[in-house]
Amino acid sequence: MLSRKFLNVTSNSLIAIVMLAGCDKLAAYNHWQAGDLKPDVAALSYGPDDRQVLDLYLPEQSMQPAPLLVWFYGGSWDSGDRAKYAFVAKRFNELGYAVAIHDYRLVPDVHFPAFIEDGASAVAYVKQYAAQHPEQIKDGPIMLAGHSAGAYNAVQMVSDPVYLKAVDLDRSAIAGIIGLSGPYDFYPYDVAATQNAFGDTPASESQPVEMDLAHMPPLLLVTGTRDHTVYPRNSRRLAELAPKAELVEIPDTGHAGTLIALGFYLTTDEQVLAPVKQFVREHLPTGKQ
Repeated sequence: MLSRKFLNVTSNSLIAIVMLAGCDKLAAYNHWQAGDLKPDVAALSYGPDDRQVLDLYLPEQSMQPAPLLVWFYGGSWDSGDRAKYAFVAKRFNELGYAVAIHDYRLVPDVHFPAFIEDGASAVAYVKQYAAQHPEQIKDGPIMLAGHSAGAYNAVQMVSDPVYLKAVDLDRSAIAGIIGLSGPYDFYPYDVAATQNAFGDTPASESQPVEMDLAHMPPLLLVTGTRDHTVYPRNSRRLAELAPKAELVEIPDTGHAGTLIALGFYLTTDEQVLAPVKQFVREHLPTGKQ
């Protein structure tokens, strides 16, 4: 008889392969995990571009007003659709958090640092929204979380203070950052995705590990030991440099595995989920647990 551990690893590996095969597969996975879940407030514009929009998911009424988490999705900076991450919103809603998921401008229409600037604008917008709707969202620090290129966007937006400063926020507005399988130390740009997104940008402007990290908020950096898309050394190096960083390495897990671990059926992985839960509850408590 096959062991439960073997079945879990095999299931996660199969789903990861499906996930990496294309965005249509991600939509199918999202529907499987979240059903017909729709945002409570849809298509809020945080800028003039068609892609500068976000959706807001609220937890059940008894858990409102809720602290806010902003999700940054990945996609090599050239693809992505906020509607395909309802399963992430569902996960954090069930923990008592309001969740904002934003689209952002993509390569080749824009290049670095436009997608970072969009993230900062989205965070500033939802911060203002929270102040205007205290019955739904607590007006206070915000948790950031993301996967892959999205994790990079969230970390770089805070590690280089120019982005928050441009939208009249500072690091105190950020309670913490959860980075799943993120690239933080990838200079020189040796793959097409980074070459297309960053061009000839110097490392001193693009790499989180090159920033002054002394005043960074707490970080939870989760990586899979079998990630051959964004190597674990990225998370390890950032964890060495940031003063309040927790590194979690998940054995036998690839790039998509840390994301699908947030799902509810078959792919749930407590090795990822448990530290994520602990981190948000410690650094942005709901007051209802």
